[in-house]
Amino acid sequence: MNEQSKLSLTDFLEFAARVNYFTKLKPSKKNTNSFKTMVTITCYNELMQSIISLLRTSINTLQQEESQTAIDVMLLLEIAIQLLPSDEMELLDELYKVLSHN
Repeated sequence: MNEQSKLSLTDFLEFAARVNYFTKLKPSKKNTNSFKTMVTITCYNELMQSIISLLRTSINTLQQEESQTAIDVMLLLEIAIQLLPSDEMELLDELYKVLSHN
């Protein structure tokens, strides 16, 4: 690498450090090799509709049998799984037990 390239790279790195462009992904506290990001959802209904949309899109894509989209479908399904409110579903099961005995 020549001297001009090193200087340009140094200037760029200093600029990038000052401006802090990397704000979307936050380092995971549990796993140093992964990141977290926020998805803004206004309510549980919107969350469920988002999950349903991801699943429907994946199903429709798989029905078209285009092999190039398999990785995209896999990513959508992984996101849908991560969005599922499993803890909240356990609470709903408990609430249902309480309400159904009245």
